[in-house]
Amino acid sequence: MMVIEIESPAKINLTLEVIRKMSNGFHELRTVMLKLFNLKDELEFEIKTGSRKIKIECDNPEIPVGKENICHKAVIAFLDELGQEADILIKIKKKIPVGAGLGGGSSNAASTFLVLNEYFKQPFSEKQLIEMAVEVGKDVPFFFLGKKGALMEGAGEIIKETFNFRSGCFLLVNPGINISTKEAYEKVSEKIKLIGKNRVNISDKMLKVIKKGERENIVANLYNDFEFFAEIEYPIIKEIKQDFLRFGSGGALMSGSGSTVFGWFENREKAEKIQKIMKNKYPNFLVVIG
Repeated sequence: MMVIEIESPAKINLTLEVIRKMSNGFHELRTVMLKLFNLKDELEFEIKTGSRKIKIECDNPEIPVGKENICHKAVIAFLDELGQEADILIKIKKKIPVGAGLGGGSSNAASTFLVLNEYFKQPFSEKQLIEMAVEVGKDVPFFFLGKKGALMEGAGEIIKETFNFRSGCFLLVNPGINISTKEAYEKVSEKIKLIGKNRVNISDKMLKVIKKGERENIVANLYNDFEFFAEIEYPIIKEIKQDFLRFGSGGALMSGSGSTVFGWFENREKAEKIQKIMKNKYPNFLVVIG
């Protein structure tokens, strides 16, 4: 038996634009995403030869551990493509909140693909892994990338350009609200009909200012199509965002379809100072450096 341990980082969306609903039912997106290596799940894999057996254990009862678990789906996809069998136990220690717009499940699935590829001595290229991963979750491929950030398009699976990001520090507040992604897309679909096809490409603008290192323009281009509707339904999201700005954040935004809000700070020292303030105000919320 081989035991492999790996960490799965969270992500945030610096931009998230929903362009249109495609004929396959998915929505076309543009998004600039960043990995957050200070917030990550811990996964342990016990793999041994034998007939196919997949077991998932997780310390968070919100996470399903049956066939609907995204890591379970990743194992099935990998073994089916490989044409081999294995007895696999995956133990997941969750640090990334569930249904929070931080990509925890997709990151776990990516880690599963990477570990299995290592165990079976790299039978698949990154391109092949991406092709498999897209069938499990559209934003899983992002977590294969060696760089910290990327501009993603398509339904979130097309890698347009990658980059490193060294500008400042992010502080996250998660109010514990699990927002339905399906319902969030239904609300945004009505909005994008009004906007039409001639919208400004905010994600491309964001990528350009990141590459130039223009900090002020980075925060000026923070954007999320889901945020408007989430703030209406859950006013606490708007309150957290306003608190970030009131306490000195350079910019603040909701990540993904919610409900986590992040604030950007010039350095970690300032972020840690505001972290204490936010923890005092929101003692029951997750407040963490990203």
